Amino acid sequence: MVLGLLSLLAFSFAGGIIWAFNVETAAMVCGARSGWHPLLVGFACAGGQSAAYVFLFFGGDWLLGRWCWGRRQVERTRARYGSRLESSFLIFTVPAALLGIPPMTGMAALAGGFKVRLVPMISIAFSLRLVRFTILASAGMQLMVWWGSLW
Repeated sequence: MVLGLLSLLAFSFAGGIIWAFNVETAAMVCGARSGWHPLLVGFACAGGQSAAYVFLFFGGDWLLGRWCWGRRQVERTRARYGSRLESSFLIFTVPAALLGIPPMTGMAALAGGFKVRLVPMISIAFSLRLVRFTILASAGMQLMVWWGSLW
């Protein structure tokens, strides 16, 4: 069980950076087949992705330091929105973390450049990703029960 959860955590970390690794599907499959509690699946998936977002937070800030065009765009946005930028960014983090629109990967990568503090962003991302993946794991469990009842 521990090895399976660590594998899900690692897969979720990779899925937070590489979109081809679909963590939502992994949460549903784990909910349907593993017998783990959906909240446990949610914690593993949300923890892995949140760790990836911390990596992207610092990596995106590093990249903007070396990418002139991107840095100019970020500085222009910071000049335009000023002190409201962090609160507006955190408001947009809510649907990004819960629904995936806009992609949370991009939000995490841009947060450092916009001078958004890491702890509030990760707190929102982790808590709402926990809700998202717990619901998906529960849905996978219910689909498995429904599918079994058909036969």
